[in-house]
Amino acid sequence: MHTDSIQWEIEVEKKDIAYIVSIFDGYENLAVVRTLDASRGLIELLVSPDYLEDSCKLIEAISKEIPFCRRRIASGKK
Repeated sequence: MHTDSIQWEIEVEKKDIAYIVSIFDGYENLAVVRTLDASRGLIELLVSPDYLEDSCKLIEAISKEIPFCRRRIASGKK
């Protein structure tokens, strides 16, 4: 587990993974997107606490065009 980030586990349609990755790539430093299980459309966002508010706004905007399910939210801080 990462100790300096907030992890959001999100399930999307497989076809939307690349789109979400490209959106976050365009917003440098906001979050890192990792594919956990491509066949299930399961991704993880590693969000820096410094960018949590901006990341929440971006996820909210994305959710208006792509349906997804937040499966788990965890903080790596101890």
